[in-house]
Amino acid sequence: MYKAAVLLTATLMAAREVQSLPATSSSDSYPVPDYCYFKQSKFLPFNNAGTNKNWADAPTLKIKVNNQPLIATMDTGSTGIVIDAKYGFNTTDLEKNCEIGHVFYTSSHWLEEGYWCTTNVDIGGVVTSAMALIRTGEVCCPDFNEATDAHRCQKASKSCICSGTCASKKSGIEIEDNEGEAELAVRQTVGKAYMGVGFARGNPPSHNLFMNITSIDGVPVDSTYRHGYVINSTGVWLGVTKANTAGFNAVKLNLRESAADERDWGEPPCAVQINDGVWRVGTFLADTGIPNAYVRGNTSHTEGDRITIEIPDNSGAFGEAKFLSVPTSKAGTIGTDNLMQPTWVGTRSIAGVNTGRRFYNGYDLFFDGDGGYFGLRKKAT
Repeated sequence: MYKAAVLLTATLMAAREVQSLPATSSSDSYPVPDYCYFKQSKFLPFNNAGTNKNWADAPTLKIKVNNQPLIATMDTGSTGIVIDAKYGFNTTDLEKNCEIGHVFYTSSHWLEEGYWCTTNVDIGGVVTSAMALIRTGEVCCPDFNEATDAHRCQKASKSCICSGTCASKKSGIEIEDNEGEAELAVRQTVGKAYMGVGFARGNPPSHNLFMNITSIDGVPVDSTYRHGYVINSTGVWLGVTKANTAGFNAVKLNLRESAADERDWGEPPCAVQINDGVWRVGTFLADTGIPNAYVRGNTSHTEGDRITIEIPDNSGAFGEAKFLSVPTSKAGTIGTDNLMQPTWVGTRSIAGVNTGRRFYNGYDLFFDGDGGYFGLRKKAT
């Protein structure tokens, strides 16, 4: 069920060597690769699709762990799943068979203590085996030192306060902290699971449930399965095919620096403009985990400034988002007639944008995890 060894992905088969995949016949500047060979896939409807109007909330999926049903938040802004040990995990077995580990949220100082285990998770009949943090404890630990404290809190505290977004503060500017966002979501979903399925988020593909599928409805995946996903407003397709990527444009991704896994892709590129200023090149993230956004352009932005994002650049872009800068004090009160308007907009720590989940009101998204392609498809208006 779970092992201490790091997951060795068996899906890097010769048939999936994407560098050699031809592009589809298209007049577009950014055609999707030819996925004709890949047939296996399954659509998983979001558990909250019927009530989640205009992406007001993070999407959720029904999963089973040790045959126990759970509801998991699906977050593209992080990678990895945190599961409480009470769901069928024996502490003695964890200590014996798994690697001691932790997740530390630097913005709020909460320490999730537990063990890294390769764990089977059933997502609507799709079985995946990925590295998960099995949580055995949660501690407020402001003095935690990842270099010296050996995964456990040496001096616990009761002073941790996590409210709002858990965003770090620096000179009054909201700085993006995906760990803080993930921490808040984990703590607000006690008894549930928080499932990060994004890429270029720190953890390698071995931690991503969507990148380690072993079977679909009891049928083992083979060379006709292409790891990746397509996200639309009602659910997610697991397995990239010609049919479910129809109508998309795509850009090739680069591997992350010092990537140990040949499927560890970096973020797609984008260009950002504040008002009528110069364009700045950066990276793009459409984060299902948050309703707000973070932007760093060539200049800082303040209330009411017009923000424009073009993907992958500002010449012949296949994706675009336009919205206004909104401070946290006026969250949800500005630009509300724009379905892609974030609730509020902070400043990103790196050049580019994290649009938050409201971006999905305008576009569907696909990610080819085996080959490193990122694509968008504009929704019909």
